[in-house]
Amino acid sequence: MLRAGCTFGPPCSRSGRSRAAAEAIGAARPRRAARGAAAASRSGSGHSSSHSSSHSSSSHSSSSHSSSRRPRPACTCRATAADGGGGEGDLTAVFAAELAKRAAEAEAAKEAAAAREFNGGALLALVRAKYNRSYDFSLVQRQYMGKHFVALNIMWKYAEQASWPYSEEQFAARLDYIASALVAWGAVTSVQTQLAATKERPRTGKAVSLFLDVSPERAAEWFGA
Repeated sequence: MLRAGCTFGPPCSRSGRSRAAAEAIGAARPRRAARGAAAASRSGSGHSSSHSSSHSSSSHSSSSHSSSRRPRPACTCRATAADGGGGEGDLTAVFAAELAKRAAEAEAAKEAAAAREFNGGALLALVRAKYNRSYDFSLVQRQYMGKHFVALNIMWKYAEQASWPYSEEQFAARLDYIASALVAWGAVTSVQTQLAATKERPRTGKAVSLFLDVSPERAAEWFGA
């Protein structure tokens, strides 16, 4: 009688094949696991390399973008007075000179208009309007600390006084001479402005002085050498 564990016959043959198949499957599992681990390793390495490459590309792009946004150096092409190019300093000087020229022209026109009909009567009218009296005038020049001064003095004597020393004709001639000197010196508007602004009043022994911008050479024409 045969035993169930024999190595030949159909039952035993099927059992043997089953065990052989199981052993083959068991041996294949570690190989498949090893292949899967290797593939995973390669995939992880590729992903890491791709991520690194992407990061490097992003860094390069960021660096390129950053470098393109670097501040530009200041322009040094602006012309300056030092290099003869007519810079802002020159423009300012030209503008200031033009303003001064226009102001001088306007002042000259104003002086010419004021002097056109200025005479002794007009000079006396200025003083009467200011002080309500017909004060006498005197032109004086002085040298002080090396400087030359010319002034129109409004004296303390006036025509309404009983002790007035001049006749009407003498006083008129005196006024006309002084007015002619003011016109020749271009000092009419200066006298008008100073007289309107002063708060001083002639009093005994003290005149009101209106200082004039007159050169010694031009003053000498009226005062004598």
